[in-house]
Amino acid sequence: MPTVLDWNPAVDSSELLRTIREALVADSAVVLPGDCGYVALINPAAPTGAARLAALTGAAGDPPAVLAWGPDDPAGLGLVLSVAARRLFARGWPAPLVVAVPGRADWPGHWPAATREMLAAGPARFRCPEHPLFEAVAPALELPVLVADTFLPTAEAVLDLLEDTSAVAVSTGEQPATGRPTVVSATAGGYTITEQGLLPADEVEKLAARIVLFVCTGNTCRSPLAEALAKQLLAERLECSTDDLPRRGFWVLSAGVSAYGEAPAAAEAIAVAAELGADLSGHRSRVVNPKLLAAADHVTAMTRGHARLLAARFPGIGPAPRLLCGDADVDDPIGGGLEVYRNCARTIRAHLERIIPEWIGQ
Repeated sequence: MPTVLDWNPAVDSSELLRTIREALVADSAVVLPGDCGYVALINPAAPTGAARLAALTGAAGDPPAVLAWGPDDPAGLGLVLSVAARRLFARGWPAPLVVAVPGRADWPGHWPAATREMLAAGPARFRCPEHPLFEAVAPALELPVLVADTFLPTAEAVLDLLEDTSAVAVSTGEQPATGRPTVVSATAGGYTITEQGLLPADEVEKLAARIVLFVCTGNTCRSPLAEALAKQLLAERLECSTDDLPRRGFWVLSAGVSAYGEAPAAAEAIAVAAELGADLSGHRSRVVNPKLLAAADHVTAMTRGHARLLAARFPGIGPAPRLLCGDADVDDPIGGGLEVYRNCARTIRAHLERIIPEWIGQ
């Protein structure tokens, strides 16, 4: 009889992860909750893997995918990713997203021929469903694993399809399939959305865009001004609106090393930004965190102190910060009048005009 386990996010998951790993090593199927109903994990080296995949994909209509986690996963199969596709792999998981990578994948020779033939029928697909359990499972699995969407609402329904008496299922109750994953096809120059699903197109654009992060102390004066003015200058050069920048490849953000979350920009910063044609009225502060730094392509600090603090607090995470002014600090205008803020904004804008052509040319 298959083993059906309940999952409690408040309980340590180490024993559950051990059970999942052991089941896959023993060539048993594993059924887990996903973002579009339940999914099944299959060990591609298992002799029965092709038959199980045929039963699952025949019912769902979608080919299996490789369980993905990081941007180096395709390289292990001899596949090359564009910069935009690498960003999707680095930032996108877990999500209701499938990334199809063109090229001839080098599927391991010890996998059964039937499994390799099934996978060779189309481009290699990569997937990591959006469910809290996958955030623990995906990094913990050492062997390549295939994931098949079933779009079925219960673990028991998937087990009935599999007819695998040694299968292990983790149940969280009914998981209705309210949609399908968005399918993105990687290309030499970027990507195209080939099937629109649960992950909105604008979210895909942000995930694949170059992230430019400005950092100051409280994220209410200097870095918000840099963010707003950079958006304005980029939009002018790319001849688009600031809202369209992610679609044109740029996602501009700011944060503070000592920020209080959700604070508005300083009134003076809003006023001088407006004088220069930029909008800070909707700004809300955010705190620098490891995930944000790791996702960034460029980190620009307002002072040497900010750069040193980032390096000390988050060693080895994200790109090395550069100073906006090259080798000088941007003085904090907080507590000053409008003219102090105007001078600060003029300084920031002048250095952005120097830096932005580098970003566009890359």
